[in-house]
Amino acid sequence: MLQLMRKHARNWLMKVILGIIILVFVFYFGSMRGRQITETVAEIDGSLIAYAEFQREYQNLLDFYRQQYDNNLTDDLLKKLNLKQQAFDRLINQAVILSKADELNLDISDDELKASILSYPAFQRNGIFDNNLYQRALRYQKLTPEDFEAIQGRMLKIEKLERLIKESAKVSEKEVRDIYNIQNRKINVSFIAIDTNSIKIKTEPSEEDLERYLEEYSEEFRMPQRAKIEYIIFKGESFARIADISDEEIEEYYDYHENEFEDNGKTKPLPEVKDRIVSRLRSIKGMDAAFKAAAKAHDTIYQEENFEEYAEKHGFEIKTSEFSRDVSPTGQLSGLQDLSEYVFGLEKGDLGRVFSDKNNHYVFKLVSLKPSYIPRLGEIAEKIKKSYVKSASIRLCKEKAERILDRLKTGTNMTKLSRDEGLKLSETGLFLPGPDIPKIGFSPDLKEALFKISAKRPFPDNVFFINGNYVVVKFKAEGKLNEREWETNKDPLKNYLLRLKEEQYFMSWLEGTKKNMADRKRLKILKKAEDL
Repeated sequence: MLQLMRKHARNWLMKVILGIIILVFVFYFGSMRGRQITETVAEIDGSLIAYAEFQREYQNLLDFYRQQYDNNLTDDLLKKLNLKQQAFDRLINQAVILSKADELNLDISDDELKASILSYPAFQRNGIFDNNLYQRALRYQKLTPEDFEAIQGRMLKIEKLERLIKESAKVSEKEVRDIYNIQNRKINVSFIAIDTNSIKIKTEPSEEDLERYLEEYSEEFRMPQRAKIEYIIFKGESFARIADISDEEIEEYYDYHENEFEDNGKTKPLPEVKDRIVSRLRSIKGMDAAFKAAAKAHDTIYQEENFEEYAEKHGFEIKTSEFSRDVSPTGQLSGLQDLSEYVFGLEKGDLGRVFSDKNNHYVFKLVSLKPSYIPRLGEIAEKIKKSYVKSASIRLCKEKAERILDRLKTGTNMTKLSRDEGLKLSETGLFLPGPDIPKIGFSPDLKEALFKISAKRPFPDNVFFINGNYVVVKFKAEGKLNEREWETNKDPLKNYLLRLKEEQYFMSWLEGTKKNMADRKRLKILKKAEDL
């Protein structure tokens, strides 16, 4: 790698590599060099943080993520990354940490600074610091050695304070064992599943019952807004029949699309595939001619407002279609992407733009819009009744499951109770708790409850609705942990937990320090990130 760097230091690839090397430093601390006091975004202990610093920090972050994601850095991803807030928080955090480091008289000696630079692998050849490589990298980033060393000194000061805070974090073996048990504890649970369809209400709901139900759940029965359109179809195949195809076009298509005519790795000769090419070219030309005709018709109708007259004059059949806002059109219009969303942005009588699918083009106008409304009981009586009965069955099933759970909690034998109720008692067998529970189904809520039950506390607090059943569960048994695996995984897990706790301690200290400084007016936030 170093040989490559020495040999190609002047080419574009080398510049990119050196850029990445320096970016590691500038990414986190670049904003600390050279303050330009223009518009101030924050103030800490009398020192101002300028808008120019925010701009540099934001650009450093943007450059970093561009390096990381390359062409995959989409606008949507950038929005999720929220770089403005990231850049703003980093600026404030840097300033707060450095201020506290100065309060504690934490300094970085020349020897510490020198050692950190000399030991950085990017500035070494064959494991030895190379000053030429160091100077070249700095020149590329337009940094003087003094600038870079100042940045590195601040970084080391922040690292030193962060290290001191994190050293207070400790992890006991009991904590490690508890986490390991949670991660590896297999359990077996007994359960009763009650099918909601097995419980029916005993009396037919009255009209008053249904009216009350409709009023209570009116939004569930709201009829969506509906649109009615008229449209004319410009068929590609109609224009394809009259399209002229030259021999030159056939040969050109064949030359550029040879892979379409391969058979067992060999390209078929042109005479064998000529008819296919002609058919394909006619289709392409037909769709192109149909679109031009549709666009011309659209412009004429728009100017003269003569949709019906135009169709009659040119022999087009006017078709109609109705659909709601939340449901895509069916039938002839099913292939038109975004049509339903587009239509509901128009007003009655408006002419829409030309829409196309793989075979046709369409010119349409909006005939009417029916507003959303809640229907009367008489319009959907059967639907209301069906929903009412289903809802009542679910409610009765839940009440039954809760009664069973209450009886079990008071000491009733689960086997006897299930037999008396005519219900099947099952068990999962040993498994590692997760959202997909054996023989029961998928339930994140039950997964969380399973972590809390044990021989001493065998029942969750609730029953669970899973796959059309209300389920009552009881802890039955727990598998034994593999002690050999525990000994193997103990130290790595302890180190992992320690890193997590160190980070938690440091972030807690940082947030507390910021709040304390803000309360004492030492830290003043003058701008919000979203306003920058």
